[in-house]
Amino acid sequence: MKRIGKTVLFVIILLIYIAIVCFGVMAVISKDESATIQIVQKQCILKAMMNQECERTLLVEQTRKWCEEQLQQERKINAYIDEAMEKLSIEQKLAQMMILTNEHDIHSANLQTYQPAGVIFFEVDFRGKTIDEVKNRVNMLQSFVEIPLLVGVDEEGGAVSRLKTLKEEGMPKFASARQLTEQGGDAIAQDTLQKMSYLKRIGINLNFAPVADVVDQKNSYMYERAPSGDADEAADYVESVINVMEKEGVLSCVKHFPGYGNNVNTHDGFAHDNRPLTQYEARDFVPFQRGVEKGVDMVMVSHIVMEAVDGMHPASLSVPVHEILRNNMQYDGVIIADDLNMQAILKTMTMREASAKALLAGNDMIFSADFSVSMQGALEAYRKGELTEEQINESVRRVLRMKIKNGIIEIH
Repeated sequence: MKRIGKTVLFVIILLIYIAIVCFGVMAVISKDESATIQIVQKQCILKAMMNQECERTLLVEQTRKWCEEQLQQERKINAYIDEAMEKLSIEQKLAQMMILTNEHDIHSANLQTYQPAGVIFFEVDFRGKTIDEVKNRVNMLQSFVEIPLLVGVDEEGGAVSRLKTLKEEGMPKFASARQLTEQGGDAIAQDTLQKMSYLKRIGINLNFAPVADVVDQKNSYMYERAPSGDADEAADYVESVINVMEKEGVLSCVKHFPGYGNNVNTHDGFAHDNRPLTQYEARDFVPFQRGVEKGVDMVMVSHIVMEAVDGMHPASLSVPVHEILRNNMQYDGVIIADDLNMQAILKTMTMREASAKALLAGNDMIFSADFSVSMQGALEAYRKGELTEEQINESVRRVLRMKIKNGIIEIH
């Protein structure tokens, strides 16, 4: 009992010591860093607790050194972001909140002048081309920007696969999420690893996957793309994919929050979901919450009208829906609205209006099918005082931090 008591006392003293070190360092850093430093403090304490069987004096020194290294890295990250934010014009900040989707917008003049966050490649960018041809284009686009681009793709497997259209000998046809879930965890991991190896060879650093929707009706639009009709199975799929993507250095994005369910295709029109919030919480939110817990880089919000929360707006344009992500699910990463160039949006408003509304709702990023129009809408909201510079800065800082975390932006 005495030995146990001494061990407990030592752990308590150690934790107090670590807290003093961390809080002491906090005292000399800027106020803006406080949120990220608190995370580091928690990591320091967890590390100490997990290693309490180590040599005691060595443990103290190693843990202290680890804390200081993490805090030093935070200083570097924040210093880079602060410097970048000083240099960016308001137009460039807004462009860092946009991913260009239109081939007519993806050219040197736009990239050099506005420094957009990124681009997305579709089937047309792959079909009939070799890996080297696509890679050369990626490298060319990256050469036009000072802040490296997110180069994204929808590579889910199954019906939504860009890689399968390459003119490359031996290119596999990747299974859908549902097929992989039926095959089990090893199949999911191996499939994801193979897909990521191809994406990395091309220079693609962001995959808009995994799909996290829970869909159980075979006639539903999202059935084949969704991993399962069981929330826990879908969550396991999401976790497995994110784990592999993180190890391979490709950004992940869970979609389509708050959960597509068994609804119709929002590319073609409206989709209203009348289910109670409790059903979402018990079912649809489960895979997304798992993704948040596993450190997913982005969450994509769909155009489903979630009647239980906001019957007036699609989820992508709804402040209360975004508050669920931020407040209830404690997600502090990048939120992106699904493509605004869909009929669920454009049947009731223009692209310019939708671009502004999406940013005002709390999205850090949007897809821009018409860059000049999206910029007009965002600037108009800013000049009216609706979209504040504080909100813009918060989103841009998230985007830059995400790029740094994943090595897209390298800091020294």
